[in-house]
Amino acid sequence: GNFTPNSAYQTNLNAIISQFPTLTYFNYGFFNLSAGESPNKVYSSALCRGDLTQDRCYSCLNYTATELERLCPWNKAAIAWSELCLVRYANRDMYGLLEDDPPRTCAFNEQNASNPVQFNQALSDLLNELSAKAAAGGPLRKYAAGSASAGNLEMVYATVQCTPDMTQENCVTCLNFAMTELRLCCLGRKGCRVLRPTCVLRFESNLFYNETAVPLPSPPPSPTTSPPPKGKTSILSLRYFEV
Repeated sequence: GNFTPNSAYQTNLNAIISQFPTLTYFNYGFFNLSAGESPNKVYSSALCRGDLTQDRCYSCLNYTATELERLCPWNKAAIAWSELCLVRYANRDMYGLLEDDPPRTCAFNEQNASNPVQFNQALSDLLNELSAKAAAGGPLRKYAAGSASAGNLEMVYATVQCTPDMTQENCVTCLNFAMTELRLCCLGRKGCRVLRPTCVLRFESNLFYNETAVPLPSPPPSPTTSPPPKGKTSILSLRYFEV
């Protein structure tokens, strides 16, 4: 639905959009923002590609959010994908929800691979490998990137990513849908982006991502157990470390 000009909903949406250029925390490129109170509360989520630095992430989010508001001036719910990030907002909480609407959005390279059969097989194997890796990521980032030889001195490079509020199962589901859409819209092309609200994938015949992503913090050490003294009742000793 739409909101009316100068309404409480517009005030809250403007408050959301104005936050993007003033963000002071990185959160590894994933943001959940909200403003206002029900029934005019606005919810927003934003995701930067997993290899982006903080400055490039902020720049993309600010640009995309501003363009989204300009191109969809009265919509209560809207989503936009730039090359490096996505921004969406709605009049409902979206956190953790697997979203299917819009059902398919893709943009592809007009050029075809020189050896499409071998290229497609290499791409399929690569995407399956990266999807499993991304889905197994933790709550800070679900992203994977890699490359494979596609024959005839050709390479295929790919990135896959879910919003990190997705469970592993929902991330796999979203990326499987994205790979199905890829086969429908851009199989045999030299490059393509498939865009969904909770996951994105991209492949190209040239390197388009940073091979070194911003490192995630190291997980805390696992609790250790001490062996029980002989003839004594076993006592579990746990060690906790602050990080």
